[in-house]
Amino acid sequence: MMDYLRDYVSARTPLYSRKWGTLQVESASFSPARDGDLVVEVGTLDDQEELLLRIHSECTFGQVFSSDLCDCAEQLERAMDRLVTHGRGMLVYLRFDGRGAGLAAKVKATALEMNGMDTYSSREAVGAPPEAREFRSVGEYLRRRSFTRVRLLTNNPLKAGGLQEAGLKVETESLLVPDPSVKVRHLYRTKRERFNHDIPEALIGTDDEQGSS
Repeated sequence: MMDYLRDYVSARTPLYSRKWGTLQVESASFSPARDGDLVVEVGTLDDQEELLLRIHSECTFGQVFSSDLCDCAEQLERAMDRLVTHGRGMLVYLRFDGRGAGLAAKVKATALEMNGMDTYSSREAVGAPPEAREFRSVGEYLRRRSFTRVRLLTNNPLKAGGLQEAGLKVETESLLVPDPSVKVRHLYRTKRERFNHDIPEALIGTDDEQGSS
């Protein structure tokens, strides 16, 4: 951990969201982000109950600039809505973009995706791992807070696996956009076929759609 982060990790503050009400926010360090990551809590958490959890990675293009290449902004909103509807839960926000490749690598890879390359191959082409994140550190953080059971909002088996490596019991709950665009359907196809995500075949794109997009 960088010296800068040592001074600030574990700082906590309430934060009022105009959309989701009062949240509790804690500074953390799970990724290579130089200025840290975030733990966002909804409601009062009980370590004796199953924790409703979303581990969400920053996506500058999708969440800030409304890129049509991905569903990251919609997933974040759906996750927060689910936590608020449930009344309590946690979102861990990892602030290292591009599935752990970093924002600079993502820019270079996205240039290839704009010309039709899928997001797995684009990372390989620029010399970045298609999936570079690790999730065990999140599980270890939860264990330090005495959580033992998690309901994880994810389609990514690596997230569940990382928490299980830390000794947590994990159930998963799918988090998908129900009516994805053609580009998101092709993203889902890549995630299903190349990243082994648990995504229904009915939501993935076809070669015919690719040709017409």
